[in-house]
Amino acid sequence: MRRKYITISFTLALIASFFYSTPANATDIIGSGSSFAANFIDRCRVDFVKSTGDSVVYSASGSGAGKNMFTNGITDFAMSDVPYSGSEQKPSKEFAYVPLVAGPIGIVYKLDGYKITIKMSKDTLSKVFAGQITMWNDPQILKENLISGKMPRIPATKIRVVYRIDGSGTSEVFTSYLNAIAPAIWNKIGNKNFATAFPGDINKFYMNSASGSHGIAMVQGNTNGSIGYNEISYARGLKTISVENEAGKFMQPTVSAASVFLGDFVPDKNGVVKINYKNPNKLSYNISTFTYGIAYKEKNSKNDTVNKFFNFMLDTCGKKAEDIGYSPIRGSMLKFAKDRVKEISSK
Repeated sequence: MRRKYITISFTLALIASFFYSTPANATDIIGSGSSFAANFIDRCRVDFVKSTGDSVVYSASGSGAGKNMFTNGITDFAMSDVPYSGSEQKPSKEFAYVPLVAGPIGIVYKLDGYKITIKMSKDTLSKVFAGQITMWNDPQILKENLISGKMPRIPATKIRVVYRIDGSGTSEVFTSYLNAIAPAIWNKIGNKNFATAFPGDINKFYMNSASGSHGIAMVQGNTNGSIGYNEISYARGLKTISVENEAGKFMQPTVSAASVFLGDFVPDKNGVVKINYKNPNKLSYNISTFTYGIAYKEKNSKNDTVNKFFNFMLDTCGKKAEDIGYSPIRGSMLKFAKDRVKEISSK
């Protein structure tokens, strides 16, 4: 049996009622989408209005909803952890993808009575989220967490998987990762809906669901034995699993380890990045992602401000990204991103 925990998102009516005291010649823009990147954007937009006088209102509605709002002309830009899929309706006008920020997706857990950080191999992690390992003191988990050759005293607590119920780029990245590292178990391709990518009927398992990164964090904070996937700035004092990478090393979701992982990329001319979930670098944390800004190419004052805001995120806010758990865009990827920004409001 599933229990659903759904948080309430801001509606567009509330967004529209939110005003800044800005100069008469300032431009207000509205965006929505990725909750993964929301903490970064919220900090950045405050600095942006102070620096330029232009204001940005952002709703962390989830990548899927953000793309849908952008397609329907409700917002001026979208933020998404994944590009449009083949089944999603795309805008009728030309648009550009811009990688704007990156970071790790932590495997967050709450286990009262055990303070030592838990390690999981790729096989164990894939089985936990598939509902095949259901107890924290399962022999496979105990074996991977030996302390000086002795079995750890991990509590006999039931594992409560917490997953995103809304259309989520974070879910698509995580399920794509599981599909890459454990195709025999996760035999469906990654999907923005965790339940759709789940191997089997998710309703047969006792799992919790929530909407948005904030919702996942809230449910996990109140659920002993919980395990979920989330951007690390939402961990709120909970612990994160050390996950085995392709080199056999157990890595924490740090911004530096995410940067190593994301350094192995192949971008296409549209700004979309193909990520290698099996990056063999021993310092890599392989559950990480870019977040894209999506904006129109047509020339107008709104898009001029979107262009300005995207550059501000890359140049000014990127220098502070690591302070709140994000990996800034650097090196050859930064040049690539800046070239993509030039396409916005380019006609």
